[in-house]
This record gives sequence, structure tokens and C-alpha cells, in this order.
Amino acid sequence: MLRPYVFSNSKIHKIQSFVNHVMLDVIFNAPKIATPIFTSNLVMAKYRMLIDDINVEYVLNPLVDMYRICKILSPKDLKILKRAVHDNNKIRQLCNGDIQPIRYSDIDKIDSDLVKAIKVFCRHLYDDVVGLAPFYNNYEDINAYYKKLVQRSSACRCCGINKVLTKFHTNRSALDHYLPRNHYPFNSLNFKNLMPICDTCNSKYKLGQDTLYKTENKGRKNETITKIRAFYPFRRDIPDINIEINFSKPFDSTIEPKDIELTLECLGFEEEVENWDRLFGIKENYKAECCTDEMRLQYEEEYIAEMAYGKTHAQYIELLSRNKYANSNFLKIPFLNAI
Repeated sequence: MLRPYVFSNSKIHKIQSFVNHVMLDVIFNAPKIATPIFTSNLVMAKYRMLIDDINVEYVLNPLVDMYRICKILSPKDLKILKRAVHDNNKIRQLCNGDIQPIRYSDIDKIDSDLVKAIKVFCRHLYDDVVGLAPFYNNYEDINAYYKKLVQRSSACRCCGINKVLTKFHTNRSALDHYLPRNHYPFNSLNFKNLMPICDTCNSKYKLGQDTLYKTENKGRKNETITKIRAFYPFRRDIPDINIEINFSKPFDSTIEPKDIELTLECLGFEEEVENWDRLFGIKENYKAECCTDEMRLQYEEEYIAEMAYGKTHAQYIELLSRNKYANSNFLKIPFLNAI
């Protein structure tokens, strides 16, 4: 991604502890517990209201189903499930390729009904439960957390050219599950896996793509699935991604994406950059942006005017470079260099 978010400490991060406790200490420990049917009395007292005070369809029922299935699973299978809880929440290590995740496809080999119950539980946690009083009264309102995270910054950190809503808006933009919850269980409420994202990146490009695996020739005999590293959304360093643009014809108002050659480079992060482009259609979006009236007017009105007043190209580019990530300057610089 273009720029990481600064991780914001919040009580809301403790919600993941509820998931970890219920899964590791109760559900996947079911063969060692004498109680034949799951009840909220099996969990720590401080978590019981997160089950008892919520619609049974959201939390209790899927937990009952999971507990019943896990009662008869082998220690080997239960070990895999426990590893899924641990490893699928190590977002940074997963992005870096340091550990292997456990996907729903892996759990399906253990028990398909268990997959259904886990999906119901994880889906409802984020879609329905986190916005209810038992959760936000004990942790933090998710909308308040969002505002704390984005503050005054409206630029989407994935593409840099579209906007997210800021803390001054009544509503908020989407919080994207960076490792998609349709592939990875137990991290739907891990806020290291949730980042504000613009509608274009979220709903038009990334959708449900698997962040850690790319599939080529899907559905064909020569289909291949390859593990790939990804930028961690809350990394502490800002990767210096170099964008180079070249036009195959003189620039004018008729320019189209087919007339543009655009490359993305980041020394030491070649795999992450490739994945970033794959997930969010970065090259396509940047080429399309270079063909907009707004970019053309940036050149014809502002840039040309500055040259007429005696400013050199290098001076103008240096001015944009002082605030590289404002107003899509990171893209305007290679765009003007190409012209």
C-alpha cells in the first residue's frame, strides 16, 4: 500500500481476546470438558454478557454447533484449529510471509459443518454484534475508533487518489478486512486486520481477493495458486515506491490509458508491489487518473502558469515533492516529468 496507518491503541482491540478465549479455552478444548452442551457458563464471567445479551443466532447458536462438533474431533484436528486462532491473528507475520495461515479450505477437510458454524460466528461478530451495546459499552464504539484512526486524513492509504471520510463526517468509510474474512477465520474483529479504505479500492477492485495467495488460470487445468507477500497496513516504515510514466504519443486532451506506460518500483519490496497492484488495480487506476480533465488542467493551467512566471520544471517538481502525498502529488510528479 502507498502509506501505512499509524496503529491506534484502543480498548476495542481487546475484543479479539474474547474470540481467543472462547475458541482456545472452550470450543477447541471441548473433549476435555465434562459439560455435554455449550453454555455461557463455560466462559470467563467477564465475557458471559457478550453471549447472553446478544441474539442467540449471532453468537450462542454457532458456538453450540462448534462445541458439539469439536467434542469428537481428534487431537490432531484440534491442534490445527488452535493454530488457526493463533496464526491467523499474526497479521504482520502473515503479510511478511513468515508463517502459514490456516484457511477455511483447510478446515473444510476436517469438517464442512464446522466451517459453516465458524463462518456464521465470525460474520455476525463484525456485521451485527460489534455495534451492539454489550460490546461498545465494554470496549469502544467502532465508529469512534475509526475517527481516531483516520483523524483529518482523507486520502485513501491504498491508492492515494481517492478519498475516505474523516473524523468530521457523521458517517464513515469502510473498514476493510485486509486478510479477507471469507478466506481466513477468527480475525474478523482483529483491528490490525481492519483498515479504512475508499469505495473504489474496497468495492470495485479488492472485493474478496485473497491477499496472501494469487491464483492464475482459475478454473483451468493449469490453475496455479502461489503464496505472495503483502504490505502490512500498520508497518512503521513508509516504503518509497517509485512511479515512472512514459507517453507513447505527445500529451494532449485525447490521451488514453493505452498511450501510457506506467511502472511501479520499490527496492526490496518487489513482491509486495506486485501484490498491491493485483489487489487494488493500481496501474489501471493511475493510468485512468492521468487521463482525467483534472490532471490535464493541472498541467495546462497551473504548471504552464508557473513556467510563465519564471519557475523552472525542477523548482515546480521540488515544490510538489515537499508534500508528496497531498493532492496526489506522488502521481503528479511522474505525470509532469513524462510530459
